Amino acid sequence: MDTALTNKIRRGEIDINNQSLFFMILIKGVMQQLKKDITVRGAGVPHFILNTGDDTMWLGVKGQNAAVEPGQVSNEDYVYSVKPRCIVEPKGINLIPDQLTSPYSQGQFQLEHEEGVTTFTAEFRRYPLTMSFDLNYYLDTYTDALELIQQIITKLSFIRTASVVYMGQHIKFSYVIPESMDAEYNMQIDGTTSDNKDRKISLQLAVETYMPVYDMRTVVQVDHYIRKLSSTVNMSGDSDTNMRMIS
Repeated sequence: MDTALTNKIRRGEIDINNQSLFFMILIKGVMQQLKKDITVRGAGVPHFILNTGDDTMWLGVKGQNAAVEPGQVSNEDYVYSVKPRCIVEPKGINLIPDQLTSPYSQGQFQLEHEEGVTTFTAEFRRYPLTMSFDLNYYLDTYTDALELIQQIITKLSFIRTASVVYMGQHIKFSYVIPESMDAEYNMQIDGTTSDNKDRKISLQLAVETYMPVYDMRTVVQVDHYIRKLSSTVNMSGDSDTNMRMIS
C-alpha cells in the first residue's frame, strides 16, 4: 500500500477531482456518438468545433501530415469544408444542485502517477448537469437535407444513451432534442449561405449526465482482493469457507 500517495491526496497536494478536463471528455464523447448515429448516404457525418483554439486534433481526422511546412498546401481547408459536415458549438452548462446524491456514497476512481495507475475508493457525490449544444449541418443537396431531417426526427427525438471514461469510470450520458423545440419550425433549411448550393440544418441538443466529485479526506487505496475461495468439511460435519486475501 502506497500510504505516501494516499496522504498527498488527503492533504490536497494532489487534486483528484481535476486530473483531467471532464467537459472536454464529454464533448468528444457526444461528437463521436453523433457521428455514429447520424449518417448521410450511408456514411457518418464528421462533427467539428471551429472555435476550439487548437486545430491539431481536428486536422488528424483526415490524416494531416505534421511534416508539411507552413505555407504549403495541406488538407486543412478540406477538413473544415467537407460536406456533409456539422459545426458543433457548445453552449451553456446548467447545474442541478437540488438533485445531488448522498455525500456518503462509496465509489472508485483511478489516479495516474509516475509509477503507473492506482485505484482508490472514496466517498463521492454525483453532480447532475445539463450541457447544451448548437448543431449546424451543411449538405450538398436538398435530398441529403431531407435524409438528415428524417434521421434527426427518428433518432434524436428519442433519448440516446452512451458513455465516456472519466477517472477510470464509465460515466453515462443521454441526449435528446429539447422538448421546447418543434422540429417543424426549428429545423430550417437555409440556402442563403456563402455558397447558395449549400443546405443548412440547425438545431439544439441537450445532453444530460453527472460529474462525480470525490471527498479527498475519505480516500483509501484499493490494494486487496479475493484470490481463492475454498470450502472444507470439519470433524463435526460442518462446512467452513476460507478466503485468502493478498496485497
